[in-house]
Amino acid sequence: MTEAHVDELADGPVDEVDVQILGRLRSALEASDPVPADLVERSLFAMTLAALDAEVMSLQELASREGAMRSDGGSAVAARTVTFTASALSMMITLSSDDGAVRVDGWISPPRELEVELRRAGSEPRTVVADEGGRFAFPRVDKGLVGFVLHDVGSGSATLTTPIIEI
Repeated sequence: MTEAHVDELADGPVDEVDVQILGRLRSALEASDPVPADLVERSLFAMTLAALDAEVMSLQELASREGAMRSDGGSAVAARTVTFTASALSMMITLSSDDGAVRVDGWISPPRELEVELRRAGSEPRTVVADEGGRFAFPRVDKGLVGFVLHDVGSGSATLTTPIIEI
């Protein structure tokens, strides 16, 4: 087959042989490098958070510690700690399992009252207000991708936002 003949075939309409070849190629690619199941969800969620006019906090620490425990009615629960930092403040959250969901306990430093908004794709944002000591909690959060947005109380304007994490 000459190069001119290949170019002629490439410029022609897609026929049944092309469809079969493309089908085999698709099967090979799906088997060797499948698209992540949550790619669309992650992308839409990232675009939603990116559209906010806020400083993005950096993920400082993502750790799983054997000794990180919380007592919940007499039972010990393993916890994972995540710390986000920005120029003005930092936020630490502890994630612990709670009957198939996740409990999120958080602290803002330096302590101040802020509205903490928990965002996840496909659901309405949930908001709590951190107390004067900077403490806040979301008792039951479904597992999946989440991001947090911090607002000055009463202003509604976004102050800081975190990167997306999976809980």
